[in-house]
Amino acid sequence: MKKEGEIKLKNLGIILGLFIIACAPTSQVDDDKALTGKELEERNNECKLYNSFAAGNMQNRDYKSTVENYTYMLDIGCDKCQCLGYDGEDAEYIYSYFGRAYIELGKLDSASYIFKKGLKYLKDDEVLLENAQWVAGKLKNLDEQIYYLDQWLALDESNLKVLNEFARVYKENKMFEEQIDILDMILTIDPGNKSANGEKKFAFRTLGKDELDVDKERWNSDQSNIQYGKEYAKRLLNKGRNEEVVEVCNTLLIYDKYDTQILKYLGDAHLNLYNEDFALAAYESISNIDKTDYINAIEIAKLYIDKEEYQIALKWAEKAVQFSGSKGIALNQRAEVYFSAAESCSSESLTFSDKLVFEIAWEDYVAAAHSGYIRARARVDFLQENNITTSGDWFMTSEKGNEVTPQGECYSWIKRSIKRKE
Repeated sequence: MKKEGEIKLKNLGIILGLFIIACAPTSQVDDDKALTGKELEERNNECKLYNSFAAGNMQNRDYKSTVENYTYMLDIGCDKCQCLGYDGEDAEYIYSYFGRAYIELGKLDSASYIFKKGLKYLKDDEVLLENAQWVAGKLKNLDEQIYYLDQWLALDESNLKVLNEFARVYKENKMFEEQIDILDMILTIDPGNKSANGEKKFAFRTLGKDELDVDKERWNSDQSNIQYGKEYAKRLLNKGRNEEVVEVCNTLLIYDKYDTQILKYLGDAHLNLYNEDFALAAYESISNIDKTDYINAIEIAKLYIDKEEYQIALKWAEKAVQFSGSKGIALNQRAEVYFSAAESCSSESLTFSDKLVFEIAWEDYVAAAHSGYIRARARVDFLQENNITTSGDWFMTSEKGNEVTPQGECYSWIKRSIKRKE
């Protein structure tokens, strides 16, 4: 029920409208020029009064009374006067809030009618266009919603608010080709828009297209954009398209030859293509830029192990140990150098020097395991049981001294020694 004060306020407006301003017209006025100066003044005063009533009703969520007051205002031509203090935007104000009151009452058809009526007078009004398209969407009238969005966008094709709404509507209605066109407009205005880029990939994926084409298009539009290029290269690498990674990275290096991430992608792609020398060149370039990157040093050591260049591999493994602060992963890699060298140099019957090299590797595996690199534990157990020196080996050897370094051409680069076992 309405509060007594509100009823009195409404009644007061009616009394004022009918008696105090007795000369005001009560039918819709087609042309202000048909009114005398006194009649215009009286009509404008009445419009101000009912506008105040309607605003109060809206604020108090009395939407039924809001509708009644706005209906009366339209009947007496308030939408055609510049009398409410809004610089001639009275019609926008009336139709916008009139329609919103109907929305609050759940009468979407009536709201749609009001917005359409308002757009006859104010076809370029953004508020009315926004409200009209929203109601059309709620009424499942897609063609009408798209029409209003198109009219809204025509006012300013760079309006991201409209473009995002357009994209949302197309997506919800599974119109992905159309959505892609709108997303392209957004990305032209805002190339760094991650949301639009992600939505475009989703649309591509839904249509059965290669979403990598989205990254390709974005990068090709500005190949000097390092970030776009790196994102494209990363996704190409994840897809195993290594030749394309090499091409993209080589282009990017023209613009920034010191970007270690680009060099890493380039090295990884070459490695996947079994171009070990090119991979090494890329990784070593990273080391020249960032000497403290111990993970990169580990990768280089692995490659030199594969090439059976153990002395160079050891140099890089030592760098990894130094710059990592003796982390387990680096100690394990140094152990791998010695282990691989011993496997390569030894025959079926292990010599004393072979066992010394395996024992040097064993010491590093033990240190790696103690530093938290659990995977080293398997090597520790295997070598301890099979490949390191025993007291008997030391008893039988002709080598003298408390510590012995591996001998022979194959191990000439090794400077570490093993303490004698009694």
